[in-house]
Amino acid sequence: MDPMGTDILGIGLTGTSLTDLERRILRDSTPYAVVLFGRNVGEAEELRELIKEIKSLAPGTPPLFMIDEEGGRVDRLRHLIPGLPSAEAFAEGAEPAAMSQWCGRVIGMALRWFDIEIDLAPVVDIRGEDSPKGLERRTFSSDTETVVELAAAFIRGLQGTGTAACLKHFPGIGLGSGDPHYGETVMDLSLDALDQRDLVPFARLGNEAGGIMVGHGTYPQIDPSGSPATLSRILNRDLLGRIGFQGAAISDDMEMHAVSDLGTYEEIADRALIAGNDVILFCSHIERVPDLQRHLSDKTKQDSAFAARFAEACKRADGYRAHVARLRQSAPPPAATFDDVIDEAVRFVEKLELTRPHREIVIPDIDRRQGGRVPGKGRTGREEWT
Repeated sequence: MDPMGTDILGIGLTGTSLTDLERRILRDSTPYAVVLFGRNVGEAEELRELIKEIKSLAPGTPPLFMIDEEGGRVDRLRHLIPGLPSAEAFAEGAEPAAMSQWCGRVIGMALRWFDIEIDLAPVVDIRGEDSPKGLERRTFSSDTETVVELAAAFIRGLQGTGTAACLKHFPGIGLGSGDPHYGETVMDLSLDALDQRDLVPFARLGNEAGGIMVGHGTYPQIDPSGSPATLSRILNRDLLGRIGFQGAAISDDMEMHAVSDLGTYEEIADRALIAGNDVILFCSHIERVPDLQRHLSDKTKQDSAFAARFAEACKRADGYRAHVARLRQSAPPPAATFDDVIDEAVRFVEKLELTRPHREIVIPDIDRRQGGRVPGKGRTGREEWT
């Protein structure tokens, strides 16, 4: 296959081991990245072997591995490393920056041991009076400077282990009206308001992280077309340029309903690329990947402007890969055993709890999730997307 079209897609897998179809696609149509979800996480050695097998299949450069490992409700490793806190927990204690950095270090150690290069974290959205649906306890603070301070600490801890960060969800959805997993989320803010608040963490920390995830929020005062940021040049590449970001823009999952309902896979992939995304994630249907790659390849041959944007995306994506490599080269070696990772996690959680005041945790019935974990399967029944 023509190599054009193979370098900007991030894809998902179906389970804890590969199907024959997945092996064939990963070998013959190697994507830029593989995004891991809870459905892919079995036992520790099983996950490590899955990643090793996938990297061995690639005839050339193997895919990078990405995972949403924030702690709290978005914790793909929750049944392997229990107890990692949500971002909101740090500001509730006496040593928020130190604890945030230590949490980043623990997560980085774990991902490095599995050979996962990129953590799709931290969340640098600035919450309002209440967190919108989908962001509950995932944000550091409602104060801009606190978000910058704690996110910077998390990044230092994470990247010090050789694991790369990726800030999300650009250009900020902390005041959003809904959950983009299921539909539109609107940020009714002016550009000046966005400049003074939501863009600040991305502007201050984006180049240090090297990657920014673009969210699916809509911003009618800035782009009256109603296009989500992943599909809007105004909200995507123009705003990224406005804050001086030089790294890779990674789309949120294009199979979330806020964007998947707006066109075919090919149509939204084209729009996402033109808008400014350098890596485009389709996380649920790997069988569509070869057709998407062929479509992108064909379009680069037919449309010179599209080809130029594709070449720019590949350059930025390659720059992010080089950033990952530099982090690994300058970091200490990975932990010798997974027990070493667990030991560090236990020390961290114990110390964190000492810094926080005693509190009674009361969960209203309306907030309790239905359909609890499957006994013996290590699954919690939480929504896979988040």
